[in-house]
Amino acid sequence: MSFKENLKAKMKIDKLVKKLISTMKEPPGKWWLDKDLTEELLHMTDFEHEKVRDLQLYVRPSAGETMEVLVLDNALPIYRTTVNDVVLRKSPCWHEMVSIRNIRKIMNDKDVIVSKGKASLEKLHADALALLDLTYTGDDMALLLEDARRGLARKSVEQVQECLEFFFEILNFQPLFFGPMEHDLQTFAMAKLNNGDVPTFEHLILFDERTLLLGMKKGAFSPQRDLDLDWFGQYLRGEKTADLQGMDVFEFLAELALETAHPNAADAQSLDEPQISTG
Repeated sequence: MSFKENLKAKMKIDKLVKKLISTMKEPPGKWWLDKDLTEELLHMTDFEHEKVRDLQLYVRPSAGETMEVLVLDNALPIYRTTVNDVVLRKSPCWHEMVSIRNIRKIMNDKDVIVSKGKASLEKLHADALALLDLTYTGDDMALLLEDARRGLARKSVEQVQECLEFFFEILNFQPLFFGPMEHDLQTFAMAKLNNGDVPTFEHLILFDERTLLLGMKKGAFSPQRDLDLDWFGQYLRGEKTADLQGMDVFEFLAELALETAHPNAADAQSLDEPQISTG
């Protein structure tokens, strides 16, 4: 898959796991899990489905004959053992319960259990992401820029919004809330280490879905700092303009993504190199 496809898959996985974790119920009380959504997540991992007796199992090799075996039930246990051992513990036949050794296994799974509940979901999340190649180069950024350029030219809210979401995912931008406003304006900024008690962000992005007006105030910004709030109010009244507007915002985000790329993307070339077309 392309970088864009892998990034879309990551965003889907993150959203799916977040929903599963928020809806899952653990003791005290009864275990409960949305199994349909969990199956959707499992299909994004390298676990393979097996039905044994009345059990819905998902299995993958671990070491030798030992397997990682997930049982799709409300507790979502993951075991590190053999499939037969899990079947014995979770769905024993009468003749298997004659053995004292088997009864001990059925009554206590601490020797083979890896995780349950939300811990299992977090493990599946990591497993699914590990299958995605999320490294990127200047060529990948150029393709995202071309999508953004087309979206702005066509006045496509959906395409511009999608391109922003891609860059927000790469750069860890977060929505900022300034309270109720008359203007139909969305605001985002990149998280930064806090200085004392004042939360600080970088590179405030202002996006109006209705008009497709896109702007950026570069540098540090805090919604709790009077000077920044004054600038924001002046911007809303049309008394101040953003440092960057329109396509320039996307080009800045692409350069920033390359600057902050992880080591595996160290081969990324600059967008200024002639072999990459952004125009």
